[in-house]
Amino acid sequence: MKSFERIWTALNLEEPDRIPTHTINIDGNVADQILGRPKRNAFDIFDDLEKQYPDDWVDKINEILLDIEISTFSKAVRAGLDLGFDGVGVQYIPFILESQTEMTDIFGKRHRVRNIDGNPYPDYYGGYIKNREDWEAYPKPDMKEEYNKAKKFYKGVLRKCRDIKDDICIFAQNALTSVFPPVWQGMGMAYFARALKNDPKLIEERFRFCTDYTLTVFKAYSDCGAKIFLEGGDIAHKGGPMINPKYFDKYLLPRFQEVSEAIHDWGGKYILHTDGDVTDLLDFIVESGFDGLQCLEPPWVDPYLVKKRVGDKLCLSGNIDTKHILVDATKKEVEKAVEVAIDALGKGGGGMISPANFHPSMSVEHLRWMIEAANKFGVYPL
Repeated sequence: MKSFERIWTALNLEEPDRIPTHTINIDGNVADQILGRPKRNAFDIFDDLEKQYPDDWVDKINEILLDIEISTFSKAVRAGLDLGFDGVGVQYIPFILESQTEMTDIFGKRHRVRNIDGNPYPDYYGGYIKNREDWEAYPKPDMKEEYNKAKKFYKGVLRKCRDIKDDICIFAQNALTSVFPPVWQGMGMAYFARALKNDPKLIEERFRFCTDYTLTVFKAYSDCGAKIFLEGGDIAHKGGPMINPKYFDKYLLPRFQEVSEAIHDWGGKYILHTDGDVTDLLDFIVESGFDGLQCLEPPWVDPYLVKKRVGDKLCLSGNIDTKHILVDATKKEVEKAVEVAIDALGKGGGGMISPANFHPSMSVEHLRWMIEAANKFGVYPL
């Protein structure tokens, strides 16, 4: 089987030739370790523009951020193929650079920009939207323009990867632009929690905006041929749901269902990525209309329990630890983690192996061990 067919079969809760492997993304510095460092990195470009245009260099950088994203995610796809993954996620991110150390986005989130070996890495730390006045004053994007940018992005990645298009499956995702986290992150959790009680209309408007944006960019990807869509928004932490589940039912459930129905109308599949202990949210995830659930973060999630409860409704993916197993574990530890995940998730089909998350400190060697083990132990029949 080719990679797309293998993943599509798993998403249909059937058995492919072997259990698929994928990753939600590959960070730039990890990709550089695999493919080799470029002659000029993003910060080299930033420095050059600052020297050439001392008065408006930030504007000049923002004009080319989309092209930088196309190159960055194309590099990630190629690195994923080199490692042996069946699938890799890509996404257009509407960042707005404020300086070489600060950036925001259309949702009001604030990020510090870390320079990791020449690759920009955004660290979220707060939001601009404290109340209704801030929200009404905050600039809103033109959705037609965002559609065109997302389409240009996805076409650009496909163009740069056209020679390998049959060898790896590209997931269209919205990890930093999803339906839920931008709502609270654009405000900060304290202000978000206050508004949940005191200004539900503001919360509803924020959810509406984020949902409209998600539908806009996902439609752009679909129009470019995308079939697999990954919702990248955490709804849990290690202690359970991030907010009272009653608010999920009120605000998030109808929004997820709306996006799910649209994707299914386009002939696609919809996967949720979320960190944390999602055990108490499994029924909610099924009711939301997702076809798959990715992360299953160890040690907070028992993959055997999740498979037993919703394995006949959701394709389950992940469960490979990114704090120790894919950083500094022994090869035997990596192989054992993969064997356990395959045993838990793969029986009867409907399972995939992936790092629970991805971050710049992950080991290329350990990723190769993971994929080699998955290909060795994941051949059907198990």
